Amino acid sequence: MTTRSILFALALAAVPSLALAQAPDRVAFGHDVRVGAHELVGDAVSFGGDTVVDGVVEGDAVAFGGSVILRGGADVRGDAVAFGGQVRDERAADGAVGPAAPVIVPAREPGFFEGLWAFLGETARSAVLHALLFLLGLLMIGAGRERLRVLQAAMVEDGVKTAGAGLVGYVAAIAAIVLFALTVIGIPAAIVVGLALPLATYVGLAAAATVLGAALPIPQLRGKEIHQLAAGVAVLFLASLVPVAGGIFTAAVACLGLGALLRTRLATTPHETATPAGPYRTPAAL
Repeated sequence: MTTRSILFALALAAVPSLALAQAPDRVAFGHDVRVGAHELVGDAVSFGGDTVVDGVVEGDAVAFGGSVILRGGADVRGDAVAFGGQVRDERAADGAVGPAAPVIVPAREPGFFEGLWAFLGETARSAVLHALLFLLGLLMIGAGRERLRVLQAAMVEDGVKTAGAGLVGYVAAIAAIVLFALTVIGIPAAIVVGLALPLATYVGLAAAATVLGAALPIPQLRGKEIHQLAAGVAVLFLASLVPVAGGIFTAAVACLGLGALLRTRLATTPHETATPAGPYRTPAAL
């Protein structure tokens, strides 16, 4: 088993837009990942589905909640790992995992229209993810308003310190996952931390979206929490479409959100030193 595949998969789950230039990794959430007979990819990772390989995987083939299935001329040059499933080698009767004899060429570069269609598909996927983020924010406004105000106060009061705490939290969580994954008895704990990290990330992003929306110089947003949330989510969505810079921006916002969760823990009352007034038109800053 390798920890590199775990780190890669969790990084994608926590902040999807950080999957930038290292190509061509293939990841799927809620369905199978398939590597065709004449395709070459970096890592192949599925969450809630199988990872089916007929081609070449230069890195690792990983399945969370599914199986890794090797067929035909499959060549996995890293590790084949399945959490909650099994590694099935259908290339030979003995079931050994190893490189295949046939030489498989990389998939051809996509044409203009294929690239455009792929971009539109990624845009639609990002739109769905950010729509779910908006719904999560609505839930927080409706059912956890006091808790949300505490998170907003932590972000507005000292954004740099809060973002730094979030960065430390990510590093500590990943280190814990690596240490837990080194032993068989620690793997369940690694999975728990691995599932909690993306959840905390999206809760933090939803809270940060309300602050982003309130910080926009748009008078019509003043005092309208839902409109501020929608505006903040729209900013995050647009950032997800920008290569490199957008990923860095989203990562910074994710650190800010996670840091607010860590610094406030389960508090439901803003700290006494919360900023009484400022440029952010959130309840926490009024």
